[in-house]
Amino acid sequence: MICRKCGKVLDEGVRLCPFCAEPADDKEEQPASEKVKLKELAAVPADKACLLQELQRLREYFLHNRGKYGVMEDLWLMQMKWQAPSLMHWMLGGCLATVVVYMMLYGAGLMPQVGWSLFFILWGIVTCGGYIRSGRDYEARRLKFRQDLQVVENDVRQYYNKADSCFLPLDYSDPRVIGELIDGIKAGTIQSFQDYRIS
Repeated sequence: MICRKCGKVLDEGVRLCPFCAEPADDKEEQPASEKVKLKELAAVPADKACLLQELQRLREYFLHNRGKYGVMEDLWLMQMKWQAPSLMHWMLGGCLATVVVYMMLYGAGLMPQVGWSLFFILWGIVTCGGYIRSGRDYEARRLKFRQDLQVVENDVRQYYNKADSCFLPLDYSDPRVIGELIDGIKAGTIQSFQDYRIS
């Protein structure tokens, strides 16, 4: 079972998440909904003045949803930075933790009674336990993150589909991108969407 709020893996039967105190949901985790389908694009205005006028109109429309574009971009950047737990890191960390335990045993005068076999057993327990737990936490957070990202993306897609006579592809509907298109067309450095993509 996974906490709906913090994404931690919970033991079966718990009523509250021990990490964030969110009430546990006994129901199975709902799969992420499908992406909202995008509508057909309108024809691109042939006249430059009309094109600029339409771009300005669309920019004003999408400005009302600029917060969602920012959140979506932040989530994409966070997703690229995530890394799965490293077994090598856990092996090194487990070794250091076991050395500390051994130093404590040595200081207490128990070292002669403790063999090297205990060192490797402790090392294995710390490494395997930590690696498995961090892997579960990582998968739970990744699942929750993916669901949150899809909710934001679907909100953006629904808002995009309501735009009248929209000839811009979804990845050009960010108000910041539309502003760059307008500036480029006015300056003569951009003649088409493909020119903008190349630049």
